[in-house]
Amino acid sequence: MSDLRAEMIRLCRLAHATGAMRATDGNISCRLPSGNILVTPSGRSKAWVTAEELVEVDPAGRVVSGGGRPSSELGLHLAAYRLRPEVGAVVHAHSPAAAALVAAGQELPAEALPELLLSLGEVPRVPYATPGSPELARRAEPFLRRYDAMLLDHHGTLALGPDLAMAWARSERIEAAAAVVLRARLLGGVVPLPPEEQARLKALGGRETTPPEQEPPPLEERFDLVRLPVTTRFATEKIHRDARGEAHLVADGLPLARVGILTLEPDAGHRGGHWHRHKCEGFYVFAGQARVELACPFSHEKVELILDVGYRLWMRPLLAHRITALKPLTFLEFCDLPYDRDDDRPYDFDR
Repeated sequence: MSDLRAEMIRLCRLAHATGAMRATDGNISCRLPSGNILVTPSGRSKAWVTAEELVEVDPAGRVVSGGGRPSSELGLHLAAYRLRPEVGAVVHAHSPAAAALVAAGQELPAEALPELLLSLGEVPRVPYATPGSPELARRAEPFLRRYDAMLLDHHGTLALGPDLAMAWARSERIEAAAAVVLRARLLGGVVPLPPEEQARLKALGGRETTPPEQEPPPLEERFDLVRLPVTTRFATEKIHRDARGEAHLVADGLPLARVGILTLEPDAGHRGGHWHRHKCEGFYVFAGQARVELACPFSHEKVELILDVGYRLWMRPLLAHRITALKPLTFLEFCDLPYDRDDDRPYDFDR
């Protein structure tokens, strides 16, 4: 057995034992001296996979040898090797804490963690695409060019390295940081380091990075709009009306850290006029009628929504928004993260 094959198998056992790759989740690959790629097979637990089952493919993904089918995420691995000649290994994990963050639609705030700023700079979140699809590899490409570790929205994590040991270490660092962030939020929230200290730590680690010039996801994929049903039947989200009055069960299952009740009069201006880097935000119309303008801060594509009583809008990061009242308006505003002034970015809707 070659040293790289043996190292791959050792890493598979470690990934399973630590919970980073349970059942058949996750995959590992490395670049061989020939330029071909060695990758874990599809449908095999990392607890039981053997060296003989590891699959060798050429840079185009054609199978050269091996006893199984290559991982369904092979396209993601091949994109990393194609875009980054210095990369020698890729680890895609489903570690619990990091998976919890992306399942909640959240990001990893590196600005609060010195070790993350030093070692990785930032850990961005790749917009969602179906796992194993060519679209996922396409959406990851702008991030692969600039970052060594990233979250995959509603999926898991991806870490690159010059070798298997470093790729695994970066994958472990993401999971450790995610676990710290989850606990910090239970204690009241994550407190970012001062901007100048963040810059200093990035510089010390050689990790000054700029946001990727990615093609953002389509505008319609950055928000969800639902109208709560009016019913006396059981439902976790509904408007219930009877002789006693009304009950609005606004949200069930959304990750909420901050909730407010606001009013707005027609012709009295607007609320919003900004977008968020990390935070998800929602509106629920309790009384009146609202006009909500949404825009991509990069392409400036826009859409306008009219929200009557019972409508709930949930907006993901990278979506500019502005709300005005068409009728005297009372609405709930809720977010998945505590307030952070530095997360707001102004947007000129009248441009």
